[in-house]
Amino acid sequence: MTKLGDERRTGVLRTAVHAASIEGLEGLTLGRLAVVSGVPKSALQALFGTKESLQLAIVAYAVDIFQHEVLTPSADVPDGLARLRVVMESWIDYLIIFDGGCLFVASASELDGRPGPTRDAITDAVVSGESLLVRQTDLAQRLGELPTEPDPEQVAFELHAVLLKANHDRQLLARDDALNRARTALDRILPPAP
Repeated sequence: MTKLGDERRTGVLRTAVHAASIEGLEGLTLGRLAVVSGVPKSALQALFGTKESLQLAIVAYAVDIFQHEVLTPSADVPDGLARLRVVMESWIDYLIIFDGGCLFVASASELDGRPGPTRDAITDAVVSGESLLVRQTDLAQRLGELPTEPDPEQVAFELHAVLLKANHDRQLLARDDALNRARTALDRILPPAP
């Protein structure tokens, strides 16, 4: 693919990820994307081929955004509690990136009962995020920065629940204080970093 094709594809994905966060991955057809992006449907078919290929490209693009917004800020932070806090703070901030809230939360609910490659890609992204929380919690416990109880999986569960609730309250219930409440919950679960 030419550089121009790559730029056009990236531009379309930028629009598509926001549209999919609102309309769902299944709801975003090539025809609908043509309307919201201003790119003819035939050009979208040339860029992505099938709806499934578009969905997978959207998920991959959303993963790149997540890595940039959530993981990059913690790259130079020491492992353990300090990194866990930066990841969580960045993740809370990330919840406002897409017009319809977290694409992964919306897509997980939409696709949880539909097997296939798109569901698998969403599952991989969610599991990767959860694994990061478990890993950093485990390191923080081994470094003596967190109590050894509850176990890392439980702490990660509670942290992830905070993120899900914040996204839910912000998007579905239009609660302006959702992210502040998430930060308050984070402070209750994790002590300040050393």
